[in-house]
Amino acid sequence: MVGEILAQVDDSQMGVILKRMMLRAATRLADRLQIDALVTGEAISQVSSQTLTNLSIIDSATPRLVLRPLLATHKQDIIDTATAIGTADFAKHMPEYCGVISVNPTTAARGYRIEREEARFDMLVLERALERARLVPIDNVIDELGKEVEVEEVAEALPGQVVVDIRHPDAQDDAPLALEGVEVKALPFYALNSRFKELDADRQYLLYCDKGVMSRLHAHHLLSEGHANVRVYRPA
Repeated sequence: MVGEILAQVDDSQMGVILKRMMLRAATRLADRLQIDALVTGEAISQVSSQTLTNLSIIDSATPRLVLRPLLATHKQDIIDTATAIGTADFAKHMPEYCGVISVNPTTAARGYRIEREEARFDMLVLERALERARLVPIDNVIDELGKEVEVEEVAEALPGQVVVDIRHPDAQDDAPLALEGVEVKALPFYALNSRFKELDADRQYLLYCDKGVMSRLHAHHLLSEGHANVRVYRPA
């Protein structure tokens, strides 16, 4: 779904449309599980998609009631509460998946503009994602996370290995990755999982991104899927 947004939606509208797609997915799951309301952790104006105008546009994507218990809570108070109930350390170490980052995100989305952008979105992508969804009871989440798959990081790429640049194409164009004597293949993160199986299974692939977060997440997923020829490239 992130790939479809990046390919079809104007940069400034991506954050709002991503949230609308999240609510659509949550609504479908709520229908399946007979849940009457959706709950989010959004707070007013902490990020660009959380202005009152944008939240109103986002909510119009679902007929469900959306509850936001933290809506008017100061960020430090949220952190203090998380510390008091024992979730702060877990949240602090959770890698952030910044799949959609707008350069100039709108803070005042307009319904007609959002409808125009979403008209280009292939809703079958959402349908397929929901068909593949796996439900994990909340009391099993920690156990699921505990099933560690070790991701190996290397600081140097060797001849014969392939460095896979998984950054967004704009980032690849702005700062091309070139390594002498080492093959570099551009394969954006949103296309990696679907196209990795097309690569030569006999070669070693090193995933690269700017901060190492996206590359670790995707390497973890590929290793979990049984692809043993994946590492993370983190140059010194």
